[in-house]
Amino acid sequence: MRLIVCTAVLTAHVLAAASSPAWQILTEGAAEGSGYKRSEAISALGTIRSAEADKLVVAALADKDIMVRLAAVGTLAERKSRADIPMLKRALSDDSGEVSFIAARALWEMGDRSGRDVLEEVMFGEQKKQGFIQKQIRGAKATAHDRKGLVWMGAKEGAGFLFGPLGTGIGLMEQAMKDDAAQARVLSATLLAQEKGPEAAGLLGEVLVDKNPLVRAVAAKLLGGFNGPSVRGKLEPLLEDKNDTVRYMAAASIVRISRKSRR
Repeated sequence: MRLIVCTAVLTAHVLAAASSPAWQILTEGAAEGSGYKRSEAISALGTIRSAEADKLVVAALADKDIMVRLAAVGTLAERKSRADIPMLKRALSDDSGEVSFIAARALWEMGDRSGRDVLEEVMFGEQKKQGFIQKQIRGAKATAHDRKGLVWMGAKEGAGFLFGPLGTGIGLMEQAMKDDAAQARVLSATLLAQEKGPEAAGLLGEVLVDKNPLVRAVAAKLLGGFNGPSVRGKLEPLLEDKNDTVRYMAAASIVRISRKSRR
């Protein structure tokens, strides 16, 4: 009887999470027609670490849009979980050289040598896959998409690594480059968040109104590591944020906090 009751309670919690406004924002984002929006939603979903969220991340590894696949492999690489090794191994065979490289690097850092061939090919300049940069340059005809793709690539090599999977957001990276102080604000927030106390949560709450959406998104992501209704209350206004990445990350953090409160 006790087992049946526990199962019923757990099922009720799962259903409640699935029907919440925050979860709806994320699932709708993952189904967006725009590859950029899907990639931003997948980056946010990757922070939740639940079976429901992981299904969407795994599905994104096979998305037709490279930006979505990069977001999926990037979030798997960031969390460094051995449970993700099978998914990272699958990404080694991606048509994009960059996706396979990120997967190989993540595996290597976890002690798995499955991607050795990829790393050796890159080291010796023999990467035979059609990489993202080559693909963009070959097809570049001064279109907005191609310019954004090249801008993203440069940002990912530099400031993008500071922001993890959030670096997949083209618009966010463009704004980060325009705002030189944004990187310092993000790094400071990341360091302060390590304290995990109410003071740190309060400071991060103040950053949620930063003029730069990248800073707001990172603050929202960091607050997902805290707990309590007051933290959730700080995040809820961001569900109406005009920036998609900010909305998705705030929604993901609300789901994370809700899951912790039910344990």
